[in-house]
Amino acid sequence: MVHEISPLKKKKISRREALSTAAKVGIGVVVSGVVAGVAGYLAGSATVAPKTIVSTVERTKTVTRTVTATTTAMTVTTYPAKTAIAGELNIYTPAWGYEGTDEAVKLFQKEYPNVKVNVIRGPSTWDEHVTRTTVWMREKYSGVDVLYQDDVFTTDGAAAGAWEKLDDYVPKSVVNDFTDLTRHFIELHGGIYRIPWGQGGSCLYYRKDIFEEEGQTVPKTWDELVEVGKILTADLDGDGKIDRYGYVTQGTPGELYNTYNEFLHQAGGDEWKLAPGGVPDPKAKEALQFLVDLEFKHKIMPPGITSVGYTESRAMLKEGKAAMLRDWGSTGRRAVEWGMADKIRPALFPAGDAGHWGVGHEWGWVVNKYGKNKDIAIEFVIFCLRPEVQKILAYWYQLPALKSLYKDKEYMESLQKKNVANTLAEELAKWWFPRKLPPGHSTEYHEVIGRELTPALTGEISVDEALIRTQKAIDPLLPKK
Repeated sequence: MVHEISPLKKKKISRREALSTAAKVGIGVVVSGVVAGVAGYLAGSATVAPKTIVSTVERTKTVTRTVTATTTAMTVTTYPAKTAIAGELNIYTPAWGYEGTDEAVKLFQKEYPNVKVNVIRGPSTWDEHVTRTTVWMREKYSGVDVLYQDDVFTTDGAAAGAWEKLDDYVPKSVVNDFTDLTRHFIELHGGIYRIPWGQGGSCLYYRKDIFEEEGQTVPKTWDELVEVGKILTADLDGDGKIDRYGYVTQGTPGELYNTYNEFLHQAGGDEWKLAPGGVPDPKAKEALQFLVDLEFKHKIMPPGITSVGYTESRAMLKEGKAAMLRDWGSTGRRAVEWGMADKIRPALFPAGDAGHWGVGHEWGWVVNKYGKNKDIAIEFVIFCLRPEVQKILAYWYQLPALKSLYKDKEYMESLQKKNVANTLAEELAKWWFPRKLPPGHSTEYHEVIGRELTPALTGEISVDEALIRTQKAIDPLLPKK
């Protein structure tokens, strides 16, 4: 049975109230809302009404045309060119947002021909993105108007007042059409500070061809992960060196937080209670010990995992050097682009005592409060809420953030063809949890957990010591009681 969260309260709330509200919403309710969207639940579509900054009266003529887009052919409503709006717009995106940004900008400029849009193409690594965004926020940099940001920086920027609050610009009908995962973040942030591209999450990918060759089935539990992983870890050419590992993940600090957090939730732990009072929590210890053992005891994960990032881990799966990979939904699109949709398939994470949990997350546009072109920036991000634009952005992300789009059967089928992860979307979404990011400290929190856990994965300190050190490091970042 699907349960909805309470209607969004459109008022400003404090950081502590936001976290309290998020806690009351609860993982289970947020997950149920995500599943409701994926299952096609909820009422009719909401359309963003044309909105301009200048106070001119325009007559909108609705015509129908077929647009050839990367995702699918669709019927859209066109609007008269808003030539009265002129100026410049500077949009920043890291490398993983290039394609979606380019498509959205192309549509925007057809309607706003007198706006010059400059796309600032950012770095291809998370660490460099963190550095750039952190500096810009600290310095109140005015040279960028719109930024493509994740849950971490959206949360911190909202708390710091770096992003423009957008509640007054988003129609209530659209707010009601947001998925519950999107509305969870609105509650956490204390308002609408981000226009989402879509929603997505992490999952397990496996090489179907390798599993079939070895006569194995996808593991459903931690014990099975170890058992199958040992069988699939092999010296294929007889030179005494491992050529293929059973499992690989990302272990660099920023991503180690996500990798560990998934195991932690699968074990039934709480990321704010790793070692309360200096005593390691049993579930937290079980999760970290299991992760450590995958490399050192069971040897199904490559050595030096703390230096393995997305580029290396994805290449291992693609090249058959790893049989299973932990990754985000966007890698399902890469599998199609690689021509390997028949070989790379999605699966639920092997379950610990508490289930198959994976991270549910979003990226989207934020408007820089200190940007030089704030009015045009707002015009652009609200433009991106139109269903036809949301369809394109969701393709480049994973799944739509508007519940009404799940009712478009043809579109949803196209997403499955373009992304293998979406063939399992409904099941995956049942197990997505939103991370407990403390507003105002999310960036540091995200990084410090990975950094403090790293020595346990390099064998420098014990699991107990790593958990105690991590708790001590995050305690000052957590909201006060």
